[in-house]
Amino acid sequence: MNKKLIITTSREPSRRTRSFVKELTLAIPHSIKFNRGKSTLNDLKNIAVSKNAYGLLMIYEIKANPSALVYYRVSDVELKRIYLLKIASVRLGREIREYQKPLGIKSLVMSPVNLGSGLPILAAEAIVEIFKPSLYQGDPPLRAVEVVLVGNSNGMDVSFICTSSERPCGPSFKVMSVKHYD
Repeated sequence: MNKKLIITTSREPSRRTRSFVKELTLAIPHSIKFNRGKSTLNDLKNIAVSKNAYGLLMIYEIKANPSALVYYRVSDVELKRIYLLKIASVRLGREIREYQKPLGIKSLVMSPVNLGSGLPILAAEAIVEIFKPSLYQGDPPLRAVEVVLVGNSNGMDVSFICTSSERPCGPSFKVMSVKHYD
């Protein structure tokens, strides 16, 4: 995949939010971490266009914890807000048992799952559009990170698993609601 996903934060992020962005960027091979500083949305659009990005993911926070993922589609003219995913129960690598850093990762993959209707399917559609994993059936490819979705109408758990070791190699979180703007 040539196009990139830029991951950044709202202004003045907490240490925990910065760690979340760093781990998310490590787990998604086609992503770039961008330290926002005082950049405006227009500045972010210009940076995204210059980096050949398909989208920009901004992490919001409440009380020093990541609270929402806001996804913008990039065009030469504007950043268009597409999704807002409210998240909770964020766990960083240091809080996950048997966590490993993703090393030598070539791709992000996902196995199609039957999720039913409502929040699970909305969250899955948003995750697929935001992270753009390659879909596979059968055995997962080696040297990849798999996005694993498990949930019901109360929330969708999202985790990242290294396919070669079957160990967690990214942050985990629960999607509580999805708002689609498009």
